[in-house]
Amino acid sequence: MKILAIESSSSSLLLGLHKKNKFFSLESESINNTAKNINIMVDKILKKSSSTLKDLDAIAISSGPGSFTSLRVGMSYAKGLSFTLDIPIIPVSTFEILLFSNLKKVKGETSVLIYSHGRTVYKCDYMVKNNTYKLINDPDTFIIDELKKTKNNIIFHGRKKFFDEFKNEDKQNINTDLDIKSLVELSIKNFKLLKTKSLDNLSPEYVGNFEIK
Repeated sequence: MKILAIESSSSSLLLGLHKKNKFFSLESESINNTAKNINIMVDKILKKSSSTLKDLDAIAISSGPGSFTSLRVGMSYAKGLSFTLDIPIIPVSTFEILLFSNLKKVKGETSVLIYSHGRTVYKCDYMVKNNTYKLINDPDTFIIDELKKTKNNIIFHGRKKFFDEFKNEDKQNINTDLDIKSLVELSIKNFKLLKTKSLDNLSPEYVGNFEIK
């Protein structure tokens, strides 16, 4: 199976391509310019893997939460390819990508936090046991100060200065970047469950309410 993976939930665009048990990856050198970089980077990774768009069997996409604009660009691009090539999209929660990347480092109740803006983070809680995980609650937004006394493990993606505010000697606190290979592995593992061609119903997981001024 040949899968193109797109991670556009943060300021740096990540691409991965799985082909015949080989893995190729690229990271954008430009920050906050997903719309400009995505076509160029897809061309580069296809050349790097000696592939063409017609070779693809599916597109894996990090579905959020994260950067409002970058998520829209990544999802729109994936939808365009899906429609043109008649192949499914595999949407994967950005929370799950971060958890999956660090699954062997935590056990018990674990909060995955993604920095949003100001002192606000997106949060989703999981129960981790024997390298497997179960969703505890739906994601929501919180002020960092509300979470400082949590007894959960913390997997944090965002500015280090905010991560450093969490002090919990009895639990694991992990500051981590997004891993494009984890997106590919999750998309393969959950292919039958998550794949879709229902593009009208597919949208990024923004979490919370956006106030546009």
